[in-house]
Amino acid sequence: MSNRWIRGRWIGLPLLLVVCASPAAAQFGVKGGVNLSRFVGEDAASESDLGLNLGASVPLFSLGPVSIVPEIYYAQKGGGQFDPASSQAFEFDLSYIEVPLLARLRIPLSGPLGAYVGAGPVYAWQLDCKFTAQSDPSATARECGEQFQSFDSAMKSADKGIVVNAGLDLPLLGGFGGLNIDARLVRGLDRIVESDAGMSVKNQAITLMLGYYLGM
Repeated sequence: MSNRWIRGRWIGLPLLLVVCASPAAAQFGVKGGVNLSRFVGEDAASESDLGLNLGASVPLFSLGPVSIVPEIYYAQKGGGQFDPASSQAFEFDLSYIEVPLLARLRIPLSGPLGAYVGAGPVYAWQLDCKFTAQSDPSATARECGEQFQSFDSAMKSADKGIVVNAGLDLPLLGGFGGLNIDARLVRGLDRIVESDAGMSVKNQAITLMLGYYLGM
């Protein structure tokens, strides 16, 4: 493990949302935490990687207990991967800008606590990709791409996936926003390795974050 620490077609539905929707309760939130990520798929290795996950959410509107919540995160991912072409194992460190769009269902609880579950699509742009040979972990990490010939074009520059999450909100006294705990699973749907062999390697991350939100 490395030590490094995301439209409907009916005419009536958008109109109904505009008429009935109200501003979401939590107007803005910031979150930070950790990703436990690894590659999954038929050709993926099992080593995991620990990285940072930092970002913000801005709920657009709510319709009863349901709200639409776009988010943006800086996410560190990666993991160990075996390359059959060179018969070597490599440790990949990836970083992305992730933009999830979540549909969130609020669950009423007794007392001040509030809970929610959510799900939706996520799109990610790759910012950085480095790798080291696991046979020589002290070696300087190298950039993916042209320097990494074994996987042809190495890691793809974007990823699409789905995210499911659940969380708790705790309002602070005096109406000064509140604290948030959020846990989620992000699963990539695209193969992130471009290879003539058609290797099936995808991203997956379990994320735990602590946040602060404005509003009630």
